[in-house]
This record gives sequence, C-alpha cells and structure tokens, in this order.
Amino acid sequence: MNEEVQEQSSEQAADFAALQAAAGPGPEEVAAEEQQEQGRPELATEIAGLVQAAVSMLAPMFPSLPGIYTPEATQSAAAAVAGVCHKHGWMQGGVMGRWGEEIACVAIVGPLAFATYQGVKTDIAARQPVERIGGPDLSAPVPVAGPVPSKAVTFGAPVPASEAVAA
Repeated sequence: MNEEVQEQSSEQAADFAALQAAAGPGPEEVAAEEQQEQGRPELATEIAGLVQAAVSMLAPMFPSLPGIYTPEATQSAAAAVAGVCHKHGWMQGGVMGRWGEEIACVAIVGPLAFATYQGVKTDIAARQPVERIGGPDLSAPVPVAGPVPSKAVTFGAPVPASEAVAA
C-alpha cells in the first residue's frame, strides 16, 4: 500500500508539472522576466542612442550630419526600425546582443585612443624646431626672366628671336 501511495504522488507531481508547463510561466517567472526587461533599455531608445553616437563621432568629418540627424528625426527613425525588428523577431537581445558591453567599449575607447594618438603626435611635432636646408628664400618674389612681351599681333609661325632682334 505504501508503494501505491508513493506511485500515485509521483504521478500527481508529474501531472502537476505538465499542467504548469502547459499553462505557461508562473507569476514568479513572469515577474523575473519583466524585471530583466525593465533593466534593459527599449530597442528604439537603444537604436537612437547608437545613431546619435555615430553622428557625434562623424560630425567633425561631415559637419552636415548633426543638422540632418536631429534628436527628433533620430527618435522617429529608431521607433520605425524597432517596430520592424519586433515584427520579424530581430534584435530581441538588444542592438548588440550579448556582446553589447564589449562593442560599446570599443566604440567609445577606439576614437578616444585615436584622438590621443593624433594629439600626442601634434604635440611632439610642435616641440621640434623646423630646420631649413639651404636654398632660396621661398617667401621672396622670384623675377621671371624672358623676353619682354610685345603688343604686336602676328599671324603665322613665330619669328625666331635672332631675327626679331635684327629687324
């Protein structure tokens, strides 16, 4: 009899687990998922932030970008892109997925490191005096040698200089 009770309780436990799985996630699981999604920014916000960061990095080379990609235009475009992504199930883990922190680090530190390199290179070049190797002073005007232009108009072949002087 004891074996029958244990067998019935294990069957009931298995049935209960199957019913729970069929019913969907429990309130604890739903609360945990909601809390996890609350900690992650909305996809549209994430896309807008990524576009604004790209515009900020490229603005020195392309000054027209900040006027084109205003915050309002960027947010509208990001919302449209996020809608398409939700419809097709794309980027559900966020824009950069599980590598988001690493990609963000490279996107921020990379341009900073390049700007540091350029700045240090410019600082070193400014400290070294510019040496001129002998030669003419290029800032002074250079006289042009040659015949004085005449105001005469001629047709045909040009007259050689030796004949022009004799005439």
